[in-house]
Order: sequence, then C-alpha cells, then structure tokens
Amino acid sequence: MRSTARQRLSVRLGAAPVPTLVEGVPASLEPALRAWIRETANHDPVEAQHVLIRLDLSLPKSYEDTYRRELRERAEKQAELTARWEKEKSTRPESASLIRQPFAPLPINPHVSFLAYGTEREILWDVVDALVFVLCTEPLPPETSSVAAWFNGEAKRTKRIIEPLDRLMTEARSAYEIAPDQRGLQRRMEPGLSDALAFASDTAETSGYSAARRHLERARDKLFAVHADPSSAYVDVIRAVEAVACPMFLPRNQLPTLGRVRDHLRDAEAKYEYVLTDKSGKPGTTAAVVAMLTAIWEGHSDRHAGGPRELPVSQEAAEAALNIAAGLVTLFSSGAVRRI
Repeated sequence: MRSTARQRLSVRLGAAPVPTLVEGVPASLEPALRAWIRETANHDPVEAQHVLIRLDLSLPKSYEDTYRRELRERAEKQAELTARWEKEKSTRPESASLIRQPFAPLPINPHVSFLAYGTEREILWDVVDALVFVLCTEPLPPETSSVAAWFNGEAKRTKRIIEPLDRLMTEARSAYEIAPDQRGLQRRMEPGLSDALAFASDTAETSGYSAARRHLERARDKLFAVHADPSSAYVDVIRAVEAVACPMFLPRNQLPTLGRVRDHLRDAEAKYEYVLTDKSGKPGTTAAVVAMLTAIWEGHSDRHAGGPRELPVSQEAAEAALNIAAGLVTLFSSGAVRRI
C-alpha cells in the first residue's frame, strides 16, 4: 500500500509549523471513519450488537422500526424480482438453467447502522477500538509460510480491516494508532520510546527480573490507551524500577522503596561505580543515576494526598518518567551500576 506519511508542502518548505497530533475525530475524518465503521461492523453484525453492550449503548427503537420496514420492502422487492425471473425462464425454456435468480440486497443491520451513524463523534474512537478488538487477530508468527498466511481467513480479514484504518489515522494525524498486537488502538508512541521499552523489557527478563517487564508493559498500556491513565501508569513506572533496584541494592531491607535505593546509592557512592568513565578514564560515579532516580521519585506528584504539593500527573510527565524508567531498568539489569 502506498505510504501516506507525508507532510503538506508548506510544512516541508518550512513555511508552516509542523502540525500537532489530533486528539479527537476532526470533521474532515468523520465521514470516512463512519463509513469504515459500517463496513467493518458489517463483517459480523452479532459482534456489532455486543459492542453496543460493552460500550453501554442502547439501540434506539427508531432503528429497529426502520429495519423492520426495510425488511418488508425488501420482501416485496424480492417477490417482484422472483416473479420476473420465473416469467423469463418460462419464455426461454431452452436456457432456463442459465438464467440466474436475482436477489434484492438485505437492509443494513440496525446495530451496524447505529454504530456507524447514530453514535456521537466523541465516542467514535471507542467504537473503532472495540471493533478492532473483537474482529481482528494478532499478527502471525514470523515463521508462518506465505501459503499458510494466504489460507488464514482471520489474518486476511484483519488485514482488510486495519490497512484502511491505519491510512485514515495517519492522514488525519490522529493521536492514536493501531496497537502492535492488532487488537485495539493505543496512543501514538514515538518509535524511540517503543524500542527503548522493548529493549528494557527483554534485558530485565533475561537478567531474571520478569516483574520489571510486567510493570513496564502495564505502564505502557495505561499510558498509551485510548483513555490514558497517567496517574496509574506512573505507579507502574516506579514499580518497574523497584523490581530491579530493590533486590539488587537493598536485598535485606524489609521495606525497600525507590527513594531508599536513591538514598543508598547517593550515600554509599564510594562503594559503587558506573560504566561510563570520567575525564581521566576511571569508572564514573553514580551521580547521574542518582539524578535519574530523583527525577522520577520526586516527579510522582500525586503519590500522597492532602498535601500542598499534590498535583495530578500529566500525560507528558508520565511519558518522561517512563522514558527514564526504561533507561534505569536497562542500566540496572545489564550491570552498568555495580559494587566496587
């Protein structure tokens, strides 16, 4: 499929600022997105009905009435087409078996119609996310042969669903994208952060800190969900680093925290070295690592309630903390900070 990742001419020439990502559904995207919802939901009208249930949406009676009326009209049309077909066969008996019976198109399922055209613009991304989840499957393993992929009906349907959606979202500069597992949407993530998280998770898993991987993945899922939860994500950011740092630096502490790890590395600086060397070529100190720990520990602004410093964790702050946490998990898991 032709790439759609192209900035407008004025931006490429530097005459206009780079446009920011769009949070909601812009008016320019809405008609095409609703058409995609109709076509996609029509793959499985039963699942379309369940999407309404999951989103706590009630089908208006007017849609049911319209559907019944269209069914009656379709039955009348079909009777008319069948009569013409029977008459044509009787007048051409020598080729009657070659005359195909015509069928009137069925009316659109009311649940499909309502999802596509009856829902508010504000929840269209919820509808899209739910449809992708119920109708798409995860990518096939890399070792899957092209022949097996060709005969995999679910994989082919998933491709037909997500390719046009991905193009619409890219062209509209949407703040959302299709999740890597193809089972829903997520907030658009910078490729660098995605790579850093994957590397940190793999390094932690290989080094025996599987809990750190789980917390990084939970933080990512909460922070880049369609409805992001930066406050809850920040908790998992802290826990991801603690899962490596606490057993590494405070193995006998009964109540280890990231703050205590920070204090320990700061106060016992002479006992540790950092793989980055100083100007003389000697192993560096832990000062830079302590600064990173301080940044995410003190940046957790809503950790305690009722105080004057209690502030909601913003999306930007949680993303910055996740970046730092990925680096710390990688550094600790790979032994970049070690006892002298």
